[in-house]
Amino acid sequence: MVVRSDRAHHHAEFDFIVASGVFSPHSNPARFLQYVCSKYFEGHETVSEYDIAVEAFGRRADFDPHRDAIVRVEAHRVRKRLAEFYQKEGAGRKCRLVIPPKGYLPVFTTNGAEASTASASPAGAFARRITPLFLPSAIVLLVVTLLGALGVAILARSKYRKPPPAAVAAAAKTNTAVPMAEVRIMAGSSGADYTDRLGRIWSADRFFDGGDIWRARYRKILRTADTLLFLSARQGPDFGYNIPLQPGLYELRLYFAEALFGEDNQDGGGESSRIISILANGVPLITNLDPLSDAGGSNTADVRVFKGISPAPDGLLHLRFKPRFPAKAVAFVNAIEVIRTNSRAMLPIRWVASAAGEMDSSNRVWQPDQFCYGGRLRVDEETVTGTADTELYRSERYGHFSYAVPVAEGSYTLTLHFAEHWFGIENRGPPNLRSFDVFCNGVALLRDFHIAAEAGGSLKALKKTFRGLRPNAQGKLLLTFVPVYDYATVAALEVVDESAH
Repeated sequence: MVVRSDRAHHHAEFDFIVASGVFSPHSNPARFLQYVCSKYFEGHETVSEYDIAVEAFGRRADFDPHRDAIVRVEAHRVRKRLAEFYQKEGAGRKCRLVIPPKGYLPVFTTNGAEASTASASPAGAFARRITPLFLPSAIVLLVVTLLGALGVAILARSKYRKPPPAAVAAAAKTNTAVPMAEVRIMAGSSGADYTDRLGRIWSADRFFDGGDIWRARYRKILRTADTLLFLSARQGPDFGYNIPLQPGLYELRLYFAEALFGEDNQDGGGESSRIISILANGVPLITNLDPLSDAGGSNTADVRVFKGISPAPDGLLHLRFKPRFPAKAVAFVNAIEVIRTNSRAMLPIRWVASAAGEMDSSNRVWQPDQFCYGGRLRVDEETVTGTADTELYRSERYGHFSYAVPVAEGSYTLTLHFAEHWFGIENRGPPNLRSFDVFCNGVALLRDFHIAAEAGGSLKALKKTFRGLRPNAQGKLLLTFVPVYDYATVAALEVVDESAH
């Protein structure tokens, strides 16, 4: 029986799902559920795929559901995860939250009795999952006004042009110098804050000195789930940022994607179309950055990482961007991230092959995997043994794929996490059928690798650790997973700066 009148019980069941950790915080499934439930509690009778895409997932105003299936994909994941929850840990729940198969607005059903226990404590099985941090369910997510600005795509030529007076006036208000410990800036953006796939908030452009705004029409940017970070930029023959920071050491990350030059882009060309020099507090960070070549192609996300960064004596981090050769195109940057570390070591990277993050038994956060190309994500039903962190092996990326892991100069320890979830299970074939190779910057780490053979069977956790890895000339640990028989697979990966030990 569908229950639509007892909103108190419905609120309690929704709050229970939020607190249980069924959906990791800031993940797409969590955003989907928060949004559609907020519409339900507001009294809406329906909610459209377009509204979910634009308001919950930050898609642009020109979103086309025929070309982008994100809403249908995430709705399927939410339905599946809820069904799994109510079949297992939530089997005793009397009130149940359901996303119907032919709609997105939730309904609440009873399981043979009144929903009088809907506010009980979450099951202990979720103790190590991340507790989501949502706004109260009655508050509707703010429409991301950035989308309107991005919808009016301004395709500038590579030459420098002054921004409109209104844009200058609006931007000047954002240049308030208040020392901070963490800064994320969407260069060239004059819209609202943007929340990325990992739940991090990026502000509109601020703290800049010179340059002008450049924006691209929507296109897919490879190796990222946050395309919007790369569709606006600040560009010019000589521009900079003066970022107020608290005293200490920081990690600096600069984001680029060449969306003007290269194949299928406005100005064509390719490698060497522009080469950029970047300075921090007057000291060169890099003198010959070719964003297209660095990323391995146009319309591809590229991140350069610098550790041990500090503000100048005036309390500002002074960044300067210039073309290496004046006759070539102007310099640009898409986004800037500055993170307080108080260490000269790079922050550890921990990624799980999943659409949602996880918390391990040591209370360390593992983020959804990033900067990947190829492969598919698969959620696995079976529980892996031989580990205290079974949630790290809940899903996998499989196929023929690679990760471009951005790192600073230094030496790193890489740990790869595996489990055989297919062969050796349910008559899918002998456990040792799968084999594949793994390379780092072209050097073989694993050859003809059989997970089950080394782990001692299927559904058993296996870790492989490699030390002394150094980035390539592009500042990456380029990890390539190449099938030999069937597909390559990985559950999670960790990269730790060896200077931290």
